[in-house]
Amino acid sequence: MNKTRLATGVLALAVGASGVTLAVLGPEADVEHPAPSTVEGTARAVSLACPPDFEKTMGEMTAGIGGEDSDTLLRTRIAVVSGGEATLLDNTIEEGEGEIRTFFEGGSYAGELRVEPGDEPALASGASQRLQETGELAGMAITPCIAPTNAQYLVGGSTSASSSAQLVLTNVSGSPATVSVTVHTSTGTAGPNILSSTTVDAYSSETLLVEAGVRDPRLTIEVTSTGGDIAAHLLTHEVDGITGAGIEAVTPGAAPSDHVVIPGANLAGEDTVTLRVANPNTESATFSISSITSEGEEQVPGSQDVTLAPGTVLDLSMDGLPGDWSALVVDSDSPVLAAARVDASGDYAWLSSTEPLSEGAVTIPESESHLTLFSEEDTTATVTFYGRRGDVVDSTTVSVSPLAQITAPEDASHAVIESEGEVHVGILSTADLNSIVGIAGQSLTPAPAGSADLTLQVNN
Repeated sequence: MNKTRLATGVLALAVGASGVTLAVLGPEADVEHPAPSTVEGTARAVSLACPPDFEKTMGEMTAGIGGEDSDTLLRTRIAVVSGGEATLLDNTIEEGEGEIRTFFEGGSYAGELRVEPGDEPALASGASQRLQETGELAGMAITPCIAPTNAQYLVGGSTSASSSAQLVLTNVSGSPATVSVTVHTSTGTAGPNILSSTTVDAYSSETLLVEAGVRDPRLTIEVTSTGGDIAAHLLTHEVDGITGAGIEAVTPGAAPSDHVVIPGANLAGEDTVTLRVANPNTESATFSISSITSEGEEQVPGSQDVTLAPGTVLDLSMDGLPGDWSALVVDSDSPVLAAARVDASGDYAWLSSTEPLSEGAVTIPESESHLTLFSEEDTTATVTFYGRRGDVVDSTTVSVSPLAQITAPEDASHAVIESEGEVHVGILSTADLNSIVGIAGQSLTPAPAGSADLTLQVNN
């Protein structure tokens, strides 16, 4: 269990709501109801927790694995699309040459990315990218900066004999957070263990080695907190004999739902696609899976009316389905969690389930990145790609009906998506690492709620 103190001087996470109505009720009486008073609201700040680097955790088992480690390329990129003053730890993100402000440095910058509100609601994205060809941590991971909340759901990872998972909990607020961790496995919800409860001090992070509490090939983790919001990253890596077999950061997906969408997997490529479904309930859930591609909607054979016991996690192969870039959809009679794993040559990626958004941003460094957009109703979306210095590389408007796929330009570093209706967006990135293919999955960083009126109504 590792504790890390974040840099001092970090501001607390701003909280707010798009609108709040307060009613103060006195004794029953016939009274005049005055007109509500309206107070002008303000745009919210952005507070994102950026991740630490991966660590070797398999000990003597992988000593000298595959010879010496190859050189590691580790970089952090930040894009500030809108808002006021922006800081990453003690670094001020200054105005750049292009339309957006960017930060590009070697290494990881574990801590808070904060953007104060400006004339428009703040929007930003960031990620650290890790590239390594050989060694225990061989592969590519793009680990995004994410917004802290009081409930997060991570579907992915394993703690079998050849796998490791580190749960990183980051608190960028000024209050200690009491954190509860629930782990669902292939055989059911894990009993109380050393992972189940911990406290993360203000402006600190804590790393929990998941295999110290739970050993299982299929994991889904729920993280809830009180006293302060938490950002949760699950940093995973695997080995195959004496060879590193990939790294990936599992990031939070959508909350349990009876309709779960996972966009971004290519069903026509050489990669292997597996869908993981978890039942976090105390009763059984019955679900069915469909695949939506440019060829239409296809019910997945062998994945119709599947019953999943309480607390259990199931992996289902998506191989052999027709079509190409897809949105995988899980419909269930009770809320479930889901994500997709994509296996390439020597590495793997996890694609999280997504919430529909009308605006968001993503960092896509040094990779061939594919964006898959899916909408339940026909809409249009504009995708603008930016270079490392914030210059516009390309901008395109696509019809999402119900699916659209865009490949990022080679020199793109960030992307901003704006749509007329709400869309689900999944990003799958690959990089040639000579002997292996690095692969990583991402989803959009959403724009926070903007300015709104606060209505106060008092009944005397």
